[in-house]
Amino acid sequence: MEWDDLKYFLAVARSGSLTESGRALRTSSATVARRIAALEHHLGARLFDRRQSGYVLTESGKAIRLRVQDAEEAVLAVERQARGRDLRPSGKVRVATTDDIATLIVAPQIAELRTRFPQITLEIIARQDVANLTRRDADVALRLARPTHASYLIRKVGQWNLALYAAKSYVKANSLRPGLRDVSKVAFITWTAEGSHFVGGPWLREHARDSVVALTASTRRIHYAACKAGIGAAILPCVEADRDRDLVRLLPPSRVSSMPIWLVVHRDLARTPRVRAVMDFLSQAASKASR
Repeated sequence: MEWDDLKYFLAVARSGSLTESGRALRTSSATVARRIAALEHHLGARLFDRRQSGYVLTESGKAIRLRVQDAEEAVLAVERQARGRDLRPSGKVRVATTDDIATLIVAPQIAELRTRFPQITLEIIARQDVANLTRRDADVALRLARPTHASYLIRKVGQWNLALYAAKSYVKANSLRPGLRDVSKVAFITWTAEGSHFVGGPWLREHARDSVVALTASTRRIHYAACKAGIGAAILPCVEADRDRDLVRLLPPSRVSSMPIWLVVHRDLARTPRVRAVMDFLSQAASKASR
């Protein structure tokens, strides 16, 4: 039995899906199914019930999962320690953050990192859910929610400010002024139901319950474009919207949303030269954008 067999087992145990496991392991669902079947044959035990809704652990599978997770942590700890002793500021560093922060803070300043450390390659993972640094989904993360995991080093590196904006044409047509108190007559651009918990969504549910919804969209990029087109007001990142001469800030971050940006890294990787270089870069990028 090889460690790779156990990786396939854990992937299916966590997702309950061959397709999702294949995507995570960068292989096909057929390969995942074949490796699971081979592992069950080797162990002489059925580890999963195959149901229409997906793969569900049997009692044997649940018992084995606990041992396999311990083995996984031991293997990953060895890898992290080995990487932590790498003295060269070179190689790939995976950075997890939201699409907005990646687009507006990290990407515009990558040239500075490339100039100083041309041997370092960033791999940016833009996702709304929280990447697991312990399982090495990423090496470093920029998060808006402060994690509590004891194995992480956490540092506040900036502030993520969002405010309420509208196009000058919309402001003029509706006789609006910055600092407005009544938002009930403002048409809003907001998230689709699936993204209603994203930043800005809860504020709109609380303060704009009686307002007209002009558009719902699943990305901030669409919100921004629609806002500029004069369709309605939208909650947008100040780092970008404040520089746009076509937009008017109707409400400041103090009345909408202002959150700390947290830099997070696993303790075992914090002293790796390439990770340290990226941590310093991300800290400076977030601090600069916050100003």
